[in-house]
Amino acid sequence: MKMSSSIIAVSLLMLLQSAGAGAITPVRNAIATGGQNDTYFRIGEELRQYVMPELQNQTSRGAVDNIKALSKSKGVSFAIVQSDVYQTYVNLQENDPDPAVRQWASDLLNSLRVVAPLYSEEIYFVVHKDSPMQELQDIAGKRLAIGPEGSGTNLTAKNIYYKLFGKAPIVVKPFIEEGVLGSDEGTRYVRSALWHLAHPEAGPEERKADVVVIIGGQPLPLLQRLGKDYKLLATNIKNDATEALLKDYSIGFADQKNYPFLPKHMPVMMVQSYLITAQFRDKQRRGFVKQFADSLCKNYDKLYEHGHDKWKELVWSPQRPHLPSLLSGWKYSDITTPVLEACNADSTSQPSLAAESTALPCTMEDRAIGLCM
Repeated sequence: MKMSSSIIAVSLLMLLQSAGAGAITPVRNAIATGGQNDTYFRIGEELRQYVMPELQNQTSRGAVDNIKALSKSKGVSFAIVQSDVYQTYVNLQENDPDPAVRQWASDLLNSLRVVAPLYSEEIYFVVHKDSPMQELQDIAGKRLAIGPEGSGTNLTAKNIYYKLFGKAPIVVKPFIEEGVLGSDEGTRYVRSALWHLAHPEAGPEERKADVVVIIGGQPLPLLQRLGKDYKLLATNIKNDATEALLKDYSIGFADQKNYPFLPKHMPVMMVQSYLITAQFRDKQRRGFVKQFADSLCKNYDKLYEHGHDKWKELVWSPQRPHLPSLLSGWKYSDITTPVLEACNADSTSQPSLAAESTALPCTMEDRAIGLCM
């Protein structure tokens, strides 16, 4: 197993086998998503609102927590995960030198199934406006704020850094600055790191980050509200190291119309997200998963018209019901695939032009700590 895989693999193994798995709040018919300000949470909420009202939207710290919830909680039927996190389990199954680890990963993957690819999320590397850094390659040796262990952002940032520089990054331990508010712990972590980024003179030293990594589908409200003290690093593919990133990620653009603080469209890394379920044996749970797929076919038009802009980027839709091929080691659900690929597009609205996004007003929470003006 390559060292880059082992760094993430150790984290995955420890997190999934931790005692915290037993502390998951009992739920019924839930989807594990993310923090309340994450794109994943909004996607889950829109699935509940427009597709399946009885679906519970369960908050989490991110992709690893979501897989843990799906594999260990009796009430979680769906989860949203990042492709690089899922692929790490596949790599463990195929390449780890320890037979016990290979078997553990194999058992986990045998229980997981893909419902459908969702959309690509933008990966933002935020720095102070006066930083000499301009491109992703400039983060070598810098201190990174990447969120808590178990979050998709944490694992993705480590993976990207190792692919670029062949070693683990210097990580600023997550903290919450006094006076920083937010609907959940993850939001307060990010806001606290951004505050210190804009106030480099403030202490203590262990809270100072050079780069704050944020992952989310644009338009991302927190970034829409960022003030003039920040800028994004551009992703430019220029050598073998950065080309290697394209095996796990893709290149997209942070749109200037979504983020007023940008001087122009900015090339950024992107990571694919997937809606997954499990290979349930229980007849009632299998029935619920099938019912969800049926309802997704019938109500996709509501997601398209009223939901997040990312719904317009799905490869699958009732108009294009064929699901794309998956990477080796990934499997589609035998419950949902026949339903989704037989969708009838007659009852859904045809694609229309998306409305332009506008900057969000500065909230009191963000204004209080100077994140926006």
